[in-house]
Amino acid sequence: MTFVVTIRILATALPGIGVALTSLRLYYRWTRRHLGWDDAWAALNIVCAIFLCAGAWTRSDTPAVGPFHHGTRVRIIGYYMLNVAFTCVLWTSRMSILFSIIRLIPYMMRMRYWAYFFAVLFGLMWAALIILKVAICETDTAWKKSAGVQCVLGPAVGGVELATDFLADIILVLMPIRLLWRISLSPARRSLLTGIFSASMFTTIVSIVHGVYVFSHNRNAEGIWAHVLASTAMIVCNLAVLVTWLMRALGHRDDSEFSPSGRTPGHSGSQATPKDLTTLRFNHHTNPIVLHSLDKKDSGATTHTMGSCNSSESLSPMAFAPSGSKTAKSDSPPPPA
Repeated sequence: MTFVVTIRILATALPGIGVALTSLRLYYRWTRRHLGWDDAWAALNIVCAIFLCAGAWTRSDTPAVGPFHHGTRVRIIGYYMLNVAFTCVLWTSRMSILFSIIRLIPYMMRMRYWAYFFAVLFGLMWAALIILKVAICETDTAWKKSAGVQCVLGPAVGGVELATDFLADIILVLMPIRLLWRISLSPARRSLLTGIFSASMFTTIVSIVHGVYVFSHNRNAEGIWAHVLASTAMIVCNLAVLVTWLMRALGHRDDSEFSPSGRTPGHSGSQATPKDLTTLRFNHHTNPIVLHSLDKKDSGATTHTMGSCNSSESLSPMAFAPSGSKTAKSDSPPPPA
């Protein structure tokens, strides 16, 4: 079997598995009306995987091999499609995982702001890698005249890729572990969820192998492991949703969903559309917290439950009080200035 046949099989079969799993994930979320930004990144991930497959076929389509017998110019375009799409598959997968974690973080937690900061950081690293690769390939254009039509990225790109991959995957592992550690869960459920989110380290392991070949002169092995790495990232980003789907199908529903807005499931005050919920919800069997208005301009005290608050701004004029306490009287004198 020649390398062209091998790379075409891998470039078709491996992303095909990732596309199939992502499609199942989107179908599950759509049927439950749980679609969110993490699913939008997953959908973009499918588009990038299609370009990755198309770029591999176009680049390997020499006049002697076919089936379209492209010339060198078209094959160069195919290489850029392959190279850019590979990077985009990796980072859209990480963005999907990150926004899945953001859906789990209550709105008033400081960790949520850190998560948004990491999203910006991921975007900057993503853009920097693409710019670096294009700059190196356009600086030394001798590869465009070679038979393989493959740019030698060298140690610079290999080192930056390994550093950014390791940093991003560490963030994606530590954030959910810190979040889950502060939530009351059964040991078995905590271990399961921690294992799901820790699966990002598999991407790091494959990334290290791919980086080794980026530093070497074995361009064929580099291309093969690039497809393995991209497909691994696609599979990992869907694990949290698909494993939860499997658990629900097997009848395990305890602690299986999470409401990021702080709503307490099972109480009449927590009316929300299903799209506000993600696939993981941790049930807190507590009474709703009652808030009493302290605004001096109100003619009467207004009682709110936590279920009616969607952001930290809505809590600014309120004070926490036990659910069994009496509401303040409207004719109470205002406190002295």
